[in-house]
Amino acid sequence: MKRSILLISAMLSLCLGAGALTIYEIQYTSSRGVDNSFPSPYLGKVVSVEGVVTAAGYRNSGFFLSENVSGAWRGIFVQTNSYTPSVGSYVRLTGEVAETYGMTCLQDIRNYRVLDRNRPLPKPVIISTGQLENPHEAEAYEGVYARLINSSVSSAKSASGKFMVTDGSGQCRITLGAFGAKPAQSPAAGTQYAQIAGIVTFGYGEYNLNPFSASDLQIQQPVSTQNRSWGKIKSIYK
Repeated sequence: MKRSILLISAMLSLCLGAGALTIYEIQYTSSRGVDNSFPSPYLGKVVSVEGVVTAAGYRNSGFFLSENVSGAWRGIFVQTNSYTPSVGSYVRLTGEVAETYGMTCLQDIRNYRVLDRNRPLPKPVIISTGQLENPHEAEAYEGVYARLINSSVSSAKSASGKFMVTDGSGQCRITLGAFGAKPAQSPAAGTQYAQIAGIVTFGYGEYNLNPFSASDLQIQQPVSTQNRSWGKIKSIYK
């Protein structure tokens, strides 16, 4: 009898060792930490979490999870080469909370399970370029599926696929190719975008917005082109 009680106790301890948390609980912090990287309050702890895969194949080292509604503190990077879920999969997993180049992530993944597939992605939360320029605001969107609207290229960086954009509130960095092949060159200064969507990441002291593909960058159509198109539509019904 005593042996059975000890066995049950050990099993309960094992199950309770990995606390089930929301992504928000893992990510939210008001502490800068010793290196100003805003580490998770659960750093070094083993936790269980679930969410929808918003992006996969980030630099060939993992994928991003989001809560059902995208927003501040509601996205996280899962660093693993052992599991390669498709975008839209809803998964549950257990892992250790860690920091990789200052970005909060989950490592040493185990108890991985796909609960559902082909779920619609949460709508990207709208943020400003100024929010990504300010570390105190940008941290809340690390790992989050986000979108900029009505921004223009202010300058290109030396590396291909990296450039700066602004919507008038400040400048932030865009990195192309994080989820696949890098483009041959960055867009020219002055290029205007109606919207740019992607995942916010942090590394080497910089916050970046990483589009998944070319379709996540929508060029702003000139007003004259929009007027001509509308005129053609109206002429059909005359």
